[in-house]
Amino acid sequence: MAVLFLLVVVGQWGAAPGADASIRKAPYLIYTGSPTEIKVLWQLSATEQCTIEWGFDETYALGNAVTSEYGPDHQHAYTVPALAPGAWYCYRVTAGSEQSTGTFRAAPAPGTTKLKFFAYGDTRTYPADHDAVAASIIRAYTADPELQTLILCAGDLVYNGDLETDWDSQFFGGAYSNIRSMLAHLPYQACMGNHENTGAGFVKYFPYPFIADRYWSFDYGPAHFAVVDQYVPYDSGSVQLAWLEDDLAATARPWKFVLFHEPGWSAGYHSNDATVQTCIQPLCEEYGVTVVFAGHNHYYARAVVNGVQHITTGGGGAPLKAPVGGYPNVVDTAMALHHCEIEIDGGYLYFKAVTPEDSVIDYFDISLPGAGAGQDEGGCANSGLWLGTVVPNPFRLTAAVSYSLPQPSAARLAVYNVTGQLVTTLLDEDVAAGPHDATWDGRDAAGRRVSAGLYLLRLEAGGARCTTKVMLRD
Repeated sequence: MAVLFLLVVVGQWGAAPGADASIRKAPYLIYTGSPTEIKVLWQLSATEQCTIEWGFDETYALGNAVTSEYGPDHQHAYTVPALAPGAWYCYRVTAGSEQSTGTFRAAPAPGTTKLKFFAYGDTRTYPADHDAVAASIIRAYTADPELQTLILCAGDLVYNGDLETDWDSQFFGGAYSNIRSMLAHLPYQACMGNHENTGAGFVKYFPYPFIADRYWSFDYGPAHFAVVDQYVPYDSGSVQLAWLEDDLAATARPWKFVLFHEPGWSAGYHSNDATVQTCIQPLCEEYGVTVVFAGHNHYYARAVVNGVQHITTGGGGAPLKAPVGGYPNVVDTAMALHHCEIEIDGGYLYFKAVTPEDSVIDYFDISLPGAGAGQDEGGCANSGLWLGTVVPNPFRLTAAVSYSLPQPSAARLAVYNVTGQLVTTLLDEDVAAGPHDATWDGRDAAGRRVSAGLYLLRLEAGGARCTTKVMLRD
């Protein structure tokens, strides 16, 4: 597949000198569930035809279309068709004398085993803070283009979703160039929050193909995402809960995620949602849901319940609140603006929560049942070489890892930073066949404690290599 043109600085509108601006909400993207399509939406301040063009580079040579407004409020939308799975595209919207450009990456083909994506929530009230979070997201996918896929939002996009002025000023405001640029590059996959109120504005600007009310699901590469609407019944006996069970039971995707606004397990401010605990959690356990994303509480928290990771990612721009200690099942918290980055690589998932200053506040990795432990690289699984999960992870003092060799061999176990530089060597000698253990105390080869962050443990033996990730805490 050819590498296609990717424009980094986009989403800026510029009218010709002396022209009246007609753009009210700059183009943004949503994914409707088809890997061969992407939907581009925008809004004008007056009635006017627009042109959208797209292509592999900024000649926009693949196609073009003329759009007319729909609804009573000068909205435009166009679904770009016939996309090549996983390819990058450029697009340009022309409205009168104004133009806007953006890029997107088409969804991966079914059967793809790798995926990276973002998640966050509660962007309301303070758009300058949201803009800072958006800037860190832009830096992440600029450094790693494989992250330019989609972003999940756990609701509460604006303070009052029934007020048009809140959508104009808090979410789509022209003063916040990073938010605009992010929306022009990443399909925005959101759920209803309580601050969306009746949901009229939410549905107006995010017209996903809902099953009913504001719930639906979609596949994306190796992942299945179920989006729950907590503002219609979702308890035992409800139509939505029956749909959710059928939906999770029917998907063949190996990685399953659920997205809604109010968490079942979190660290205070708002009470834990009892319906999530009694009705949704049993479905997650039965049908192998890996991660549940929620917001509502304006901080980061992670709880683990019978193997299901419950992420509270409410640090997208709403006024921050302090997590409260002592809540059940909670393993980590942070009072911080942040976004989450998720990487799927075959049977393994790597997660991190990142502040606008690009500091990692939490990290974990998990594997699918039957996938074993440790990431497979360079024939690791086929060779019989095995590298276990790091415990604890994250760690502060000492981390332990088990490994096993299928036969006696010279072996090397080393720690690298994320740029690939060697930090220290834990083992470099002949090793007998069978299981062994090793530890790392967070120090480099000179005995100096290294800075907190993400590191790689790499085991090499017999021409094979295994790698796993470890997070060092302050």
